[in-house]
Amino acid sequence: MIPAVAVTLVAAQFAPVPSHSTSRAQPADVVAVVNGAPIHASDLEAAMNTIVPLSSYHQNLKPQKVDELRSQALDGLIDEELKYQEAVRVKVHVADDDVDQALARAKRSYRDEQEFERARKASGATLPQIRASILRALMIQRVYEDEVGSRCRVTDAQAAAFYRDNPARFVLPEQLRVSLITIGVDPAAPPADWEKARQQARDLAQRIARGAPFDALAREFSSDESRRKGGDLGFVHRGQLVDEFERALRDLTPGRVSPVVQTIYGFHLLRLVETRPPAQKTFADVRATIVRDLTETRCAEAAAAWSKSLRARARILIGGGGTGRPAPVATATQRK
Repeated sequence: MIPAVAVTLVAAQFAPVPSHSTSRAQPADVVAVVNGAPIHASDLEAAMNTIVPLSSYHQNLKPQKVDELRSQALDGLIDEELKYQEAVRVKVHVADDDVDQALARAKRSYRDEQEFERARKASGATLPQIRASILRALMIQRVYEDEVGSRCRVTDAQAAAFYRDNPARFVLPEQLRVSLITIGVDPAAPPADWEKARQQARDLAQRIARGAPFDALAREFSSDESRRKGGDLGFVHRGQLVDEFERALRDLTPGRVSPVVQTIYGFHLLRLVETRPPAQKTFADVRATIVRDLTETRCAEAAAAWSKSLRARARILIGGGGTGRPAPVATATQRK
């Protein structure tokens, strides 16, 4: 949810602690209140600017889309506040050294200390505010790890069980080793150029039929980058090539060359070199992928359930100050 790099970005972008932590709330500026903690319009606008560039926000987006993005941004701020409050509730501790290390990582994204200080001053953020933002992000990261991350990781045993239960998902499809000669034509070229290229391809087909080596002709005449390898495209899966090539290869046997094939790029000759039948991948081949994919899915589900439970226990009021439009309520919980 909040990887270590995000902590660096918090500092690098000089995101201040949400304004309810540093100043007294003004009702006209409040867009939401989460268990008594206000979220200000400035917090929402900053979140909006991380979703979409400021120029697009003001110039290119329709009002309906802006409202949709604002709703997403507000939901994100509400969820972040709830997670931070949960971190405070369970007394998550972050050592000063950890904050120092995260700040040091942020500084390393600048050329030197002077550039960092210029950027900090231009943003209006004080060093204590930056450190507070980092502390907040680290607390959220750790409470997430305790409540979600540490519980949703898939073990090798679980991955192996998934592999055994879903063998069809891990079959390597039939592979074809193909060589290619292309006589390229500019799509905008006149018909005479197309006809000339067609005839050249036919001539090459006849030379191959008389015994001329395909790879030598590919090196001499093909316009495709594969000419350097004698036209060799290596192994490809069925369905991986353009439709015209797939149809031409469908009935070929190894060693045979297709008739001339026309595409929008010109004219082509294809040779089927060899085939490999479908093969079952071993668990060792796919273990890392299964662990990664299942972990991502389960963690996303667990994170959504955790956020839902935090919202169910919360008192969230949606207000409409400071944004020029009523604050969105479509996805944010509102309880009185």
